Amino acid sequence: MPADRLRSALRDSTSPLHKNLDEVVGDFGSEKGYMAYVRRTHRFRHTIESAINEDDAGGWALDRIANLASMDIADLGIDVMPERELNVSFDCPARRLGASYVLEGSSLGARLLLRRAEALGMTADLGARHLARQASDPRRWRMFLTVLEQLPEDKHEAALAAARDTFRLALSIYSETAHEFA
Repeated sequence: MPADRLRSALRDSTSPLHKNLDEVVGDFGSEKGYMAYVRRTHRFRHTIESAINEDDAGGWALDRIANLASMDIADLGIDVMPERELNVSFDCPARRLGASYVLEGSSLGARLLLRRAEALGMTADLGARHLARQASDPRRWRMFLTVLEQLPEDKHEAALAAARDTFRLALSIYSETAHEFA
């Protein structure tokens, strides 16, 4: 499968999960909704970033934002959620790249979410650090795709499976507390 087909395969393979996740995350139109979103984001990013414990995610340096989400939680005066057990492994470069596809792709949506957070009074220095960081470098996605395109064809299935696993993890976390502060 040519490299550009890997990106298409990743998009096609994860599209239903991605759509479900977008629906669950929804539109935080209130501070309470935003608080719930930040807690879930921290839990997801802390879990996945801990699982990808190498600085090298298959040739890609993962932009870790769990610590920034933790600072946002402190700004909001709420508690972090307990750690989540992870039942999947990201033990090879192809699987780390598959997970990174989901994490890097979330930076595209972070621009919209940052505008919503700013409408609630959040800023890059108060309550929305993690979103500001994700939205700060629009070139990251293109740079990531360059690395992704170098993945050998015999590793594509591992990347696809890891991307689906990552979306499932996110979906389970964002779903479990969807009405937390409502």
